[in-house]
Amino acid sequence: MGEWLLLVRDEALQHIGVVEDDYALEAVERHLGLGAWKVEVAADGPGAELLRAGAGVLLVDSETGETLVSGPIRPQETQRAVDGYTLTVSGVTDTALLSRLCWPKPGQDIPDTGATQDDAYYVVAGEAETVMLTLVDVNAGSSAREERQVPGLVVPASQDRGPVIESKTRFDNLLDVLWGIGSVAGLGVRVVQQGSDLVVDVYEPVDRSDEVRFGVGLGNLAEYTYSLTPPEVTDIVVGIGGEGQARVFYRFIQRDVLWPDLVVEEFVDRRDVDPDADPLDPDYVDPDAVAAQSAAERFAEAGGKASVQFSPIDTDAVRWGRDYWLGDVVTCETEIGPVTDVIREVRYTRSAEDGQRVEPLIGEPQDTPAIYKRVARLRRDVDQLQTRR
Repeated sequence: MGEWLLLVRDEALQHIGVVEDDYALEAVERHLGLGAWKVEVAADGPGAELLRAGAGVLLVDSETGETLVSGPIRPQETQRAVDGYTLTVSGVTDTALLSRLCWPKPGQDIPDTGATQDDAYYVVAGEAETVMLTLVDVNAGSSAREERQVPGLVVPASQDRGPVIESKTRFDNLLDVLWGIGSVAGLGVRVVQQGSDLVVDVYEPVDRSDEVRFGVGLGNLAEYTYSLTPPEVTDIVVGIGGEGQARVFYRFIQRDVLWPDLVVEEFVDRRDVDPDADPLDPDYVDPDAVAAQSAAERFAEAGGKASVQFSPIDTDAVRWGRDYWLGDVVTCETEIGPVTDVIREVRYTRSAEDGQRVEPLIGEPQDTPAIYKRVARLRRDVDQLQTRR
């Protein structure tokens, strides 16, 4: 990876300059989540003047020309420090532009005088990537109503990746829907500026845990920090149908090897399932299967978590952006043994003391678990997304 360039853009997405004086940077890009960034410069320098005039920033790899992170400038703040004034600008990534509603009939107007929508839901079926890009296109792209189109947004042609699915939306948040589909289908999605376009980037994570490994002994790991969180539940009782003594109960146990003596019990209510239903009924669901699935989903959501944030050393064999990326599965050797998990986020930082650094994080971030729990719940939302393999 080459040196980074910090470009500033105007409202029309045109590049108006490069921040050439010294700056401090922190930018985070997340897999199936919203990223953010922050830049700090001397308040009386040319970089501050450029940032005040700009509407957004792009962090670009000078070696490849690839935009790593881009996003609009939101708040600005000037601070007085011991060594002078500083200007801090920050914002979210351009993926936030997709935080909008999915209309039941995207092409139909909703006026302030009130109107009905001709369709109860917007339904689209096909390969998961095609469904994702279609939802973006009709709600924010060139096929959306003119006043709802995101200026400069480019929706590429689908590569037909992912399983065949059916999506059914009604005023759902588009980003939540995309993250839910991506979680089920094994895809990621973000918006990043390339040239003067805001490109919807759907990417397909890969399990690289065998070939992409990091360790101090391997010479490609400078440092790491790991965090461990005990499971929220280890013993689950699922109640199926009925009332009182007529209910059927199932018990499932899943202990964590790192906390073998920890016991946390929880009850899951599935009274919506009738244990006495006729198997020949077309709406029949197997109560045994429902109970096992409900417990498995809760264990997956509330199990013990291990996350590792590490500083890799680029080598000829393994380089960030070339050999592994957001959403990929990699392995990091730690004191507690190898941790193999998804790269949930990557943190780009730059400072006068440490220079530029790339710090991927594998596993669930300990400080922001809510978004991943929300995505896990979206996996189970069968009304929102139905997989048809």
